[in-house]
Amino acid sequence: MRELIATRASRHTLRHQLLSSAAAAAFIALVHVTGPAHAADCERPTVWIELGGQLERVNGQGEPFAPDFTKTFADSSAFLSGSPITSQRAPRYSKGLEGKITFAPKGSDWVFSASLLYGRANGNKRVHQQTAGIYLPPDSLIRMIFPTRDIHPIRAYSDVRSNVSESHAIVDFKAGKDVGIGTAGSSIISFGTRVAQFTSDRKTQIYARPEVNLYGGLGKYWTNFVADGKSERSFRGIGPSVSWEGETTIAGNADAAVTFDWGVAAALLFGRQKADVSQSTLASKFEQYQFNYPNKIVYDNAPTPSVRRKSVVVPNLGGFAGLSMRYTNAKVSLGYRGDFFFGAMDTGINHRKTETASFHGPFATISIGLGG
Repeated sequence: MRELIATRASRHTLRHQLLSSAAAAAFIALVHVTGPAHAADCERPTVWIELGGQLERVNGQGEPFAPDFTKTFADSSAFLSGSPITSQRAPRYSKGLEGKITFAPKGSDWVFSASLLYGRANGNKRVHQQTAGIYLPPDSLIRMIFPTRDIHPIRAYSDVRSNVSESHAIVDFKAGKDVGIGTAGSSIISFGTRVAQFTSDRKTQIYARPEVNLYGGLGKYWTNFVADGKSERSFRGIGPSVSWEGETTIAGNADAAVTFDWGVAAALLFGRQKADVSQSTLASKFEQYQFNYPNKIVYDNAPTPSVRRKSVVVPNLGGFAGLSMRYTNAKVSLGYRGDFFFGAMDTGINHRKTETASFHGPFATISIGLGG
C-alpha cells in the first residue's frame, strides 16, 4: 500500500515539476526582456489581436453501438441502404472559433501570447427503411378459409435514431524568442503550457425487424429488436509545450507582403480520461397463424453500465502551413492545420479502448496590430 501511495506521489510531484518548469521559463523570459533596438521598432505594433474560424475533420469520438442482432442479420434486406451501425455515423466536421493575443515588447526579440481554439459538432439523425412486406400465398389454407385475414403485409424494417455531439477546447500560454532566419522573415521558438478538454456524447435507439419468415402456407413469424445505448466520454489535461513557428516573405516589402507561414508544436499532457457507457437490448418473437398469438420474450438484457476512469499521459503533435497577406498593422491568413492527441479518448463500449483524438482542416484568421 505504501509503495502504491509513493508511486502516485512521485507521479504527482513529476507533473508539478514539469508545469513549474514551464511557468518558470516563461517568467524568466519576461524578466530578461532585453535585446538590441531596431529602427523599425518604433513602427512595429506591440500587441496583435487575432480572430478566426476553422472547419476541422474530427476523429476519436467513440464506437457506435453494435448489438448482436446487427451482426447476425447483417445481410438483412432491411439494412440494404445503411445498417444500424453505419446509420450512427458521427458528424465528420466541426465548426469553431479561435482567438489569440500576442505581446511583443519594443526593443526585444521576445514574444508572449495566449490563445484559445474552440470547436463543436452536433448530429441528429433518423434513418428508417423497410421492405415491401410478406403475404401468405393465395393458395394457402388460411387465405382460402379466411380471405380477408392477410390484408396487411408484415414488413421487415429498421429505424435508427442517433444523437451525437462533440466539443473540444485548446488553450495555450507561450513565451518565445525570435531567432530570425536572415532578412526573409522571422522564426520563433516558444515554450509554454497547453490545456486541452475534449467531450463526446452519443445517444442511440434502434428498432428493427430484420426478417419475416413463413411457416409454409400456415402463418408467419418474426422477431422484433429494441436497443438503447448511451455514452459520455471526455479527456481533460494540462502540460508543457514547445513550438517553432515562422514566416517567410514571398513577395512585397515592409509595408505589404505575401508570406508563407508554418509551424510545428509538441506537448505532453497529464490528465484524466473518462467513459460512462450503458446499453440494453430486448428481443421479442411474434407468431401469426389463424389468430395472433401473444409475443414471446426471447431475451431482455437490462442496461449494463460501464464506468471507467483513468489517469493518462497524452503526447500531442501538431502543425500548420498557410499563406498570409501582411501589412504594417494588419494580417489576413489562410491555411491548413492539424493536431493529434495520441490515446486521449476511451472509445470502447464494454471495455476500455484508447483512440487518438485528432482535428485537422482549413482555417482563416484576421489580425490587427495595436501600439507601436
